[in-house]
Amino acid sequence: MDITSVLKAKNFFRFTGPPEHWLTAVKYMTWGLNRNRKEEWAKLRSGDIFFIHSTGSQHSAFKNAKSGIIGLGVIGPDFSIKKSLLWFDEVRTNKNTWPFLIPLSEIYLFSKLPPVNTWENPSPRNIDTTTKLINLLLENSIPLSQIPGFPWMGSFSGVKSEVANKILFDKKPLYPYTAFEELKESEVDQTYNIGRTIDKRQFEKINSATEALRYADTLEFIDKVESRVIREPTSQYVRDNELLDLANSTHSSILQQLIDLFQKHGYDTLRGHKSIDLFAHNKNSAFIFEVKSNENRNFRSQARKGIAQLFEYEYFDVQKFAEDNNLVFDQKHKLIVPSQTPKDTRYVEFINSLKIGVAMAGEDNLKPVGTDFGFSKI
Repeated sequence: MDITSVLKAKNFFRFTGPPEHWLTAVKYMTWGLNRNRKEEWAKLRSGDIFFIHSTGSQHSAFKNAKSGIIGLGVIGPDFSIKKSLLWFDEVRTNKNTWPFLIPLSEIYLFSKLPPVNTWENPSPRNIDTTTKLINLLLENSIPLSQIPGFPWMGSFSGVKSEVANKILFDKKPLYPYTAFEELKESEVDQTYNIGRTIDKRQFEKINSATEALRYADTLEFIDKVESRVIREPTSQYVRDNELLDLANSTHSSILQQLIDLFQKHGYDTLRGHKSIDLFAHNKNSAFIFEVKSNENRNFRSQARKGIAQLFEYEYFDVQKFAEDNNLVFDQKHKLIVPSQTPKDTRYVEFINSLKIGVAMAGEDNLKPVGTDFGFSKI
């Protein structure tokens, strides 16, 4: 997979805010935009890369705040709108100033913070603790003057790719944080989930496996980034992210083969903003695919993930897509496409018993492994 092509397909943004708000962002893996930014918020997509600009003391409640770039990250799925208070300034003023939430799947800071479950969300009640955390957060910040062309006006803007690459491929160590890392579920529910309305992004048409990887909500497939990540020996930082497979050349090759096959037969090929590999449809038929780069010894574990993904995606996303676009599919096929023909015929029978097909991708058709539910006739 050509990583340069993938990065060219992604969008880069700069989010600006005071350091106390960035502590909240790290704790709850979310950022917020105000009501004037609704149109820009609606255009953000899972997989977009952002750079974190922390403001100085003139835009912060804390005197030790200083302006600088403190990290980067990736936008995730499940955008939402909140009605509750979350950030320091919202609590202080009792106003829901930044209701349009941006989910953050990964954050990489230039400085190390204590585990997020050991400190409370910044608020007027814990000024001393927050002051100390801000000192840590800003310890290795990069002054804007060191990154020519980096935008600094306003709270939000795009970043040119040549400027983004200067930060993305720097040698500074990165300390990773991922969604709700080490937070207790009760704490998340009480603070973050109150009054949230989930906003589902639409499907996007794709013509290539590279375009599919554009929505990957991780940077772990980029070697130059991954080599900079500092992980603790006992770290619980673990991501079960199927999108990482898209960087695998075998996986990408199969996905491209499926896209070419279905487009040749007049189907639209789409990808949503969750980790399903491909959705193809015409007026009458719909196909949902999970591609699995497998060896025969791990076919069961790989297929098990695919089964859950296919059912969930069909129920929540494809069904809504059909309703929104006034489509009634005469046929709907859920398919697992492995990279090797599985020898575990018993497990293939189990998959078939759930009305899920197993197929190998051919140049002109799908070749059934086990029961053909009609999917070979595209």
